[in-house]
This record gives sequence, C-alpha cells and structure tokens, in this order.
Amino acid sequence: GVGTGVRTSCVVVMLGVMCGVLWGFATKARGLKAAACYAMSVLPALWAFFVVFSGLDSKTSYLMIGFVGLLILDVVFYRLGLTPRWWLRLRLLLSVIVLGCLSLS
Repeated sequence: GVGTGVRTSCVVVMLGVMCGVLWGFATKARGLKAAACYAMSVLPALWAFFVVFSGLDSKTSYLMIGFVGLLILDVVFYRLGLTPRWWLRLRLLLSVIVLGCLSLS
C-alpha cells in the first residue's frame, strides 16, 4: 500500500544520505585507503537501489539488512580514524531506532 511505499522511500533516502556522510569521511583518507573508503561509501546506496528495483516481496527486511551493513561500515570508518569520536555512539542509537521502527512495520 501507500504506507509501504512511503516507508521504503524514506529508508532509501536515509541510506543515500548516509552514503554521502561516509563519502565525506572518505575524503580524510589517502591512497589505496581512500579508494577503498570511497568504494565502501557507495555500497548502501547500491544495496537500496537493487532492493527497490528487485522483484523481492519483503523489501523491508532487505532494507533492514542494508542498515546493519551501514552500521558495519560506520564501525570500519571509525576504526580507521575517519569519523569524530562521538560518531559511533550516535550511529548505534540511530540504528537501533530505525531498525526498531522498521521491525514494527
């Protein structure tokens, strides 16, 4: 229905925006590390694109997997020293909220 479409659109937008944030963090890296970070930063948007345009029935569960993958990338960028010190705490909180809301739908 309409609610499902709106929810899917919001999740896709959130994943895309977070890719932009990761891209910004990637600008702090150099050399091969930078190339790897730029490549990793676009993965959530690609995931969202392929989920939305797939023939999958349950897009929500696959988009939830995308959010878990995004959190893993946040941990990687944090451990590489590319994020502010407070970043991971914020991302953990937001991920719990988003995944909780998606699990209720």
